[in-house]
Amino acid sequence: MRAKTTLIDPDADLIPRLKAGDETALSELMNRRLKTIHALAARMLADPIMAEDVAQTVFFKTWAHAPKWEPGKARLLTWMCRVATNQCLDILKRKGPVYSDQVPDISDGRAGAVDRLSANDDAALVKHAMGALPAAQRAAISLCYFDELSQKEAATILDISVKAYESLLSRGRKNLRNILSKDEDTQQRDAS
Repeated sequence: MRAKTTLIDPDADLIPRLKAGDETALSELMNRRLKTIHALAARMLADPIMAEDVAQTVFFKTWAHAPKWEPGKARLLTWMCRVATNQCLDILKRKGPVYSDQVPDISDGRAGAVDRLSANDDAALVKHAMGALPAAQRAAISLCYFDELSQKEAATILDISVKAYESLLSRGRKNLRNILSKDEDTQQRDAS
């Protein structure tokens, strides 16, 4: 029989304070996790304004749920990412596909302008291809590659088994490759 492992939650220091209604604890949590939650939502929705609404909802739900929080079941960030993912999936179901013509400025630290333009072009292609994926596949890829979560954490966020997550991620990667390859073929034809 395997021994039960205890989850190490980097936000554990804030949980008792959140439960007690300490607003400064919520502020500290926002300082730590707002960027992550907003980035997850922005990638899924391809809309930074809607992502702000999702992030606001996640922190509101975190604050409201804090008195009922049971440490050890999941890391707080994992739970927050699940709430954000579910919010995004709900929005995508209601609105259908969301496409954005705006590519965010990506600071990559490289000095050369040509390199920056190339990176922005690549980011635009990936962003377009991600937007063409089904919502669940987009979520799986985003959680794995952009948020760098383990398969177990991502599966928990999506409320599916690890095996189902692996299958979803595999289909998402395959579809992403197909979309990117079609986009590359189209660009080559347009350049001719």
